[in-house]
Amino acid sequence: MKFSHFLPSTKLTRLQLLDIALGLSFLPHLFILKLPMLVFAFLGLIFIYKKSNSRLTLLIFTFLGILAISLSFFAEYNFSSFSRLLVFISLLISFLTMAIILQRLTQTINFYLLISPAMLMILSFFFFNSISMLFYALFTLFIFTLLLLYARMHSSLRNALRINGLLYLFSLPIVLLLFLTFPRISYKKASFGFQGEQISRTGHDGHMYLDSKALLVPSPKIVMEVSFEGEVPPAALLYFRGSTLYEDKLNEWINSEPPRATRVSIFNPKAVIDYRVKLYPHKKRWLYMLDLPLRQPPKSYITKDYITYSTQPIDEITYYEGRAALVYTTQKENTFERALDVNISRDPRTYQDLMNTIDIDQDDNTKAKALMSYFTSLDLSYSLKPKRLDLLRPTDSFLHDSKVGYCVHFAAAFATSARMLGIPSRIVTGYKADAANAINDYLVVKEADAHAWVELYLKDKGWIRFEPTSTARRVIKADNTGLASAYTQDTTLQKLFKHLNIYYMYTRHLINTWVLQYDRSKQLSLLKELLSDTLFLIKFIATLLLLVTLAFFLFISLQKVQCKDKLLCEMEVLIRALRKEGFERKQGESMSEFLQSLMGKTNHYQSLAEINRLYHELRYSKRQHELGLLKAKIHAFVKGLKSVR
Repeated sequence: MKFSHFLPSTKLTRLQLLDIALGLSFLPHLFILKLPMLVFAFLGLIFIYKKSNSRLTLLIFTFLGILAISLSFFAEYNFSSFSRLLVFISLLISFLTMAIILQRLTQTINFYLLISPAMLMILSFFFFNSISMLFYALFTLFIFTLLLLYARMHSSLRNALRINGLLYLFSLPIVLLLFLTFPRISYKKASFGFQGEQISRTGHDGHMYLDSKALLVPSPKIVMEVSFEGEVPPAALLYFRGSTLYEDKLNEWINSEPPRATRVSIFNPKAVIDYRVKLYPHKKRWLYMLDLPLRQPPKSYITKDYITYSTQPIDEITYYEGRAALVYTTQKENTFERALDVNISRDPRTYQDLMNTIDIDQDDNTKAKALMSYFTSLDLSYSLKPKRLDLLRPTDSFLHDSKVGYCVHFAAAFATSARMLGIPSRIVTGYKADAANAINDYLVVKEADAHAWVELYLKDKGWIRFEPTSTARRVIKADNTGLASAYTQDTTLQKLFKHLNIYYMYTRHLINTWVLQYDRSKQLSLLKELLSDTLFLIKFIATLLLLVTLAFFLFISLQKVQCKDKLLCEMEVLIRALRKEGFERKQGESMSEFLQSLMGKTNHYQSLAEINRLYHELRYSKRQHELGLLKAKIHAFVKGLKSVR
């Protein structure tokens, strides 16, 4: 089906064009306006469609509009709420919607109604800061200019569309230059995004369960996006700390000590890296920081366990910067009461096995290595659908009976076993990022990357991370029925989709960083680099010139009107040549009438008669192979006219 079939057959009125613009600009506000205002707008559309514009109708809708606004903002009528910018903007949008409905009911156009679409779009930017909104805004701006051209031009919508495309292509370099250099104004950024970006992620709650709550299904939801200064670190170092747990409560591990800001020290920090995080809301206070944090973001603090807490719950998308030491030595501690608390009689089999296997008189470093070897010898399996444990003796049940579990079971059993050997231990929960979700300097961390590991305190080394999950001899994957089956790798198609998805996320990240978050600091940084780095300046100028050249060539190519009827296009060459000679074809005059009217007026009429005959034969017969002959005769005729001149 041709595109022209979708275009209107009759000229749209100015009011219809304005309705299209208003509809497009109002769409984002469906996610902003409260229910009473949405009902008011819906009723307004009904009466606008019925063209009911009596004085009584206007009075009724004035009353309904005030009532809808009052109901919508009833909960906001207090000092603290009205001091918030976004509440004020919401109120402004509601009044604007009411005014548009009332004006549109009059079935007339004034200046206020003409600028309303632009006002609605501008106000929506206070609420939406997402890639979806960026592309929607560009699309809406394109339609706005198209409608304006169509209303002003006395031509078809197709021609208006072509000219609109030309204007956009020609403006690309100018828009880019203005975007990079136009002064930025700093203000409190609203980062609500479309509703899909506001879904809360799971996060951690300061507990690690071993009972039925521990049975989980990996979720592909994104927890955070991380961009590094340089390449993404190796996979073995991608640990993001969430919470530290000390107390073993049979079916769960917790930390009953309230978090307090503490001055902590990190000795011999090496492999220091800076990074930036986009954290999705999880309703808790943890800010996930790469292990081990060297500084905390604003409005947050670090505890003695190197866990970073925000002063407020993470209820919206949060951006923060961090610095981490990937190789480090923690400060020394003197008390380990909580880190050594263990009930030996609860898991007698494991305790007896450890006493028979590992020399208790060795130093802690040697015992820790021996403990890792002991776990490896138990022939354990990793699975997200483990067997149910006996919670009265969880360590014995996991290590010697079920032998199937995932990170929480490995971590709990390892921490308990270490305490049996006299080694202080604690469990850290957070995220162990998957290197498959990284590209260049960008990393995606998903809920499926949730992880638990163990830290042991070794003399002269401080707290050292251990990964007991790595001691699993095999990985078992649960099939769709929930039954354990032998682990199978992703299919080629699944790998392709994952690969494309990470490239999509990376592209979205670049747009988000350099377009949606292009603020004054980034602008000054860019200008400083342009002035200080000659090579970067040359690349910048070359890129601009390339864009100008590309826009110019696209502009030239789109200026050429595409030919639907090849026969008429060939004859148009002849008509233009005759027009230069003073022979103008009259409106409504057929091709045959026009050419016959030239009899006796030109010395080349015989050639025109031959062209006329050939044209009509081609028009009413199927001998399309003779189109080349017609083209040659027209070319010869035009050339003859030029030679005479």
